[in-house]
Amino acid sequence: MTLHQGARVRLAGDTRSYQLLSIDDRRGRCFVRPLPLTRHGSQVIEVAVEQLAGLRDED
Repeated sequence: MTLHQGARVRLAGDTRSYQLLSIDDRRGRCFVRPLPLTRHGSQVIEVAVEQLAGLRDED
């Protein structure tokens, strides 16, 4: 699975979609925020890279 900033991903055990903001390869962690984005900002969540269950590229 190729990960890149801005990709739409899902977390294991969760039906919601998230936007991938950044990846910290050294720590095996990444930062995501739930989609759709809200007008006043969306909460950023730190999760383990292993929790990413799926990836869809947005055209």
